Amino acid sequence: QILPCRFKKYYPSWKTPFILDDFQTFTQSSPSSYEEWNREWKKSNLPKALQSFDISRLPSHLKKRLRPTKDFFIESSPVESTLDYKRRLFGEYGFISGVDPSILFVDPEVAKFESALEKATERPIEEVLEEAKRAKVAFDELVNERIKNIKSNMKKMPELIEKHELQKSKQHSISELEEQKRKAVLEEARDRFGYYLDPRDPKFIKLKQEIEEREKLAKKQQKKINR
Repeated sequence: QILPCRFKKYYPSWKTPFILDDFQTFTQSSPSSYEEWNREWKKSNLPKALQSFDISRLPSHLKKRLRPTKDFFIESSPVESTLDYKRRLFGEYGFISGVDPSILFVDPEVAKFESALEKATERPIEEVLEEAKRAKVAFDELVNERIKNIKSNMKKMPELIEKHELQKSKQHSISELEEQKRKAVLEEARDRFGYYLDPRDPKFIKLKQEIEEREKLAKKQQKKINR
């Protein structure tokens, strides 16, 4: 049979650095766990001969809860005078607590007021469920509409891709044509002046305008011939 054995009680707040030597332990610990342990024995109100049989390891304030006396039920804080605390006290200790059970019931006037307030502020459950049902139907309709739009757009996707590719090829051809025109203007400027001009040079700008005018006249003459 295993006999219960008593160990020294230790709380985290008792900061005794056991890794130190004895001198540092007894001089620098704050507070010393040994002093706290002896103080607990004194507070337990047990005879010294019976202290070795106390194996519960409970602090004194918890031992008083197991065997409460009249002093235990004396109010010592504002919280203990509240109705909720007295209800809990009576529910745990009964008539020993000295609480009058007649004061623990809800006042009929208070209950009536709370019932009227609940009816005025809270909606019936049927109304809440109906509103949730309508919200779900509206959400489902929105989802279905979005799915329908996605499907219709997916059907148009090949046509849109084809248009995009055509526009991309046109843009590429236009950029190539512009690059060819720019090179042609640069070559003409080199033939006229004997060297390549900077596109920002006034001579180059004037030459470019002359070429544009010449192209416009050529287009007009071509239109007259086609008529």
